[in-house]
Amino acid sequence: MRKSRQETSETRQRIVEAASAEFRKSGISGTGLSGLMAAAGLTHGGFYRHFESKDQVLAEACDMAVDTLVAEFEEVTNVGGFNAAIGHYLSTDHRDALEKSCPYAALGSELVRSNEQVKEIATQGLERVIELLATQAGPGTAESGRARALIAMCTMMGALTLSRMAMDPALSSEILQTASHHLIQPGLPEA
Repeated sequence: MRKSRQETSETRQRIVEAASAEFRKSGISGTGLSGLMAAAGLTHGGFYRHFESKDQVLAEACDMAVDTLVAEFEEVTNVGGFNAAIGHYLSTDHRDALEKSCPYAALGSELVRSNEQVKEIATQGLERVIELLATQAGPGTAESGRARALIAMCTMMGALTLSRMAMDPALSSEILQTASHHLIQPGLPEA
């Protein structure tokens, strides 16, 4: 029996959602199509009915992961501003949930080696994150808000990556806390 267009669309969406989580959890090179499809509850053979290549699903999964990150930042900044975004990003919950976390910290070194389409999607998403943080960065000029957002994103991504790498739980927490402390604006409520 042939699937309806809606069922096909829903299946494709399920594959992209699974890919988004699997790539962040296991990395791009560590995620095979069989494992990706199994995570979506499907067989490997169905992949090519929906995608031409792993790069194509990677592009869509990256886009979805960035959309999720932006939505999370929008939600926390609406409640607590810039400092809340810092606190959310540099939390142990975010550190420990690889499959739900920032695609830049989870995949940054692999995104560098991706095709042009994936890099373009990642770059556009990064611009959205920076813009959102810049609007929340506090008083000053647009240039100083953007600079603060860039510094924050670079610091947060590096701190999250290093905290995940550290085998010593105390060091891992210290990295997150120190980075957060140095990014939180003095005089503003902490996250």
